[in-house]
Order: sequence, then structure tokens, then C-alpha cells
Amino acid sequence: MKNDLNDNIDPKDLMAVERATTALIGTAISLIILGFVVEKFELFLHLISVELKDKASVPIAQLAHAEYYNYIGIMIVAAGIILALYTYRYYTKWIIHLQKGELDTDKNIYFLLSVFIAFIGVLLLASMIIL
Repeated sequence: MKNDLNDNIDPKDLMAVERATTALIGTAISLIILGFVVEKFELFLHLISVELKDKASVPIAQLAHAEYYNYIGIMIVAAGIILALYTYRYYTKWIIHLQKGELDTDKNIYFLLSVFIAFIGVLLLASMIIL
């Protein structure tokens, strides 16, 4: 027995929405993993600084800003969680549009993702050059 809600949805359109949703979930997972790695890099720098304190007569300036990576990592993980939660809204919104026979696009999420990824890139680039 078919579901009445999905009777007027073209299967190709439904599968396209599911692919887009899966891609957004994959991006959210990638952001969470990237944030975890960046945050744990701070722990690595802390361990290196403890090891080098005994051997170096001069403090290493680059290791003074290690907590910077902790904040960047937490911010990236939070963005991944927000994106994962938003993805459900994105999916349900598209199903409603398909049921009504409408075509609409949510360009805002792609713009926000692009700006956020560029922002992360600038922060990480700045940390490599300045810190």
C-alpha cells in the first residue's frame, strides 16, 4: 500500500533530495571530525611544550598560543552539530515542496557553509603565519 503523501512526488526528485541530505550529513560529520582533530592538536602542542621546556633554554613563542586551536576546534565541532540538526529541517522542507509540486531552493545554507569554511581556512592560515 502506497503512502498518500508521497503519491505525487516524482521518485527522481525524492532521490535527489535524499542525495543532497546525505551530502549535508557527510559535511556535518566531516566538520565534527575536523574540529576534533584541530582541538586535539592543542593537546599535542601542550605535550610538546612540556617536553621542550626541559631541553630549551628559551621559551618557544609558537607554543604560547596553543589554546587558540582549542577554541577553533570547539567552534568547528559546534558548526558540524548545527549543520546536522539543520539537515533534518532541510529535508522536511523539501518534502513539503515536492508534495505541493513546487520547486524552491535554499541557497542560504550553501552560502553560509561556504563563508564558514572560508572563515575556518583564514583562521587556520593566520595561525600558521602569525602564531
